[in-house]
Amino acid sequence: MTRSMKWLGLLATVGILVLLAFNIWREPTRRTEAQAAYRATAIAEGTTLYALYCAECHGAAGEGLNNYPSLDQAFLRQQDVEVLYKLVSRGHQGTDMAAFGLQEGGLLNRAQIESIIAVIQHGSWAETSQYVFAAGFQPAASVGDSTDFQAVYAAANNDPNTTLSTGRTLFASVCVECHGANGEGTADAPMLNSVYVQSMSADQLLSIINFGVSGTKMDTFRERFSLEEKAALIYLLQHWNGATVVVAPTPTIDTSGVTVSGQVLFEKWCAPCHGVRGEGGSIAPQLNDVPPLPTEFIMTRVRTGKNAMPPFPLTDLPDPELMVLIEYAQSNIFGSSLPVLTEAELANAATLYQQQCAECHGMQAEGTAEQGPPLIKTPPLHANYIVYFTRFGSANTPGIPASTVSDADLQLIVAYLHSLGIHK
Repeated sequence: MTRSMKWLGLLATVGILVLLAFNIWREPTRRTEAQAAYRATAIAEGTTLYALYCAECHGAAGEGLNNYPSLDQAFLRQQDVEVLYKLVSRGHQGTDMAAFGLQEGGLLNRAQIESIIAVIQHGSWAETSQYVFAAGFQPAASVGDSTDFQAVYAAANNDPNTTLSTGRTLFASVCVECHGANGEGTADAPMLNSVYVQSMSADQLLSIINFGVSGTKMDTFRERFSLEEKAALIYLLQHWNGATVVVAPTPTIDTSGVTVSGQVLFEKWCAPCHGVRGEGGSIAPQLNDVPPLPTEFIMTRVRTGKNAMPPFPLTDLPDPELMVLIEYAQSNIFGSSLPVLTEAELANAATLYQQQCAECHGMQAEGTAEQGPPLIKTPPLHANYIVYFTRFGSANTPGIPASTVSDADLQLIVAYLHSLGIHK
């Protein structure tokens, strides 16, 4: 091999090494550029699909129309793609969210669904909205945009005392049965006296009143209330601290003449459905996995009934006997399957809640405006219910595995939530 050939080989080797080093140095940038290009392509396709399949319900800018949720939310942008894919592909039972995946009988393949997710997580809602309207898709606007309502609502704000009085009267006549006398919520409907609700706009609340909430017992009230009544009710919900509805005190009932024990009364009137130990049955829920309930709430529920539970008239169960029954249930049935925490355990449970739950549901489980509903209700949420939805999630909330929150820690969090309800 000649000297010149050796130099040529050395130069070629050096050139290859330099080129290799350059490519290694540029690889992260190349990957970022390729990912950005792929994402831009996915967003472009996803925008078209969003206009075709999603804007009608969720709005041109993802704002949510009528009783359909907004998609312009931080927790959705941070959500795992696979969680959102399953929701879009399979739909959500009990709501109007249909299954869009081909394997579920829908029209979209995986790549198409992922392109819609790219719009939700990485796209510009302003640009998406422009495309939707430019393409001729005109989602129905929420009734909350009505200029007539805005004028009525503005007038209601100018006369707060009269507005609150009207709102209280309307709430007492229509809403108390499901939402509780002070908007504290019941097993049938969520808390309304909360930061979560107070932070909602008038348009959002009007949309819920007009169209109800799909998959729940919240009916439509669009034709039942006048604009003035809706404005008053919405003003009450947004300014609850200035309009406390006084709950009637527990009546004083003489039980001295009752000769039968509370246990016998419970086993006669309650155990056939709720179980001898309050363990629940095929047609009635557990009673032993919630803390003691307010006496006035139990009396109202017994007298009026609810869902599969019939009303129990005075002729069958007089007030004195009912009071004896309630006293027995408060002491022996309600909460009997729940752990009793020491002060140290309760403090630990509070720390766990603040670490795992407070960001979305509020420091006192009052709910937050954007991410999580209130968790304090009357009656309290059943322990099994809390555990189920923590593990399996819901339409807009992913499940939390035991690797993140252990079963033991979750039981502590449940007990802490129940303690908040007791002390409110």
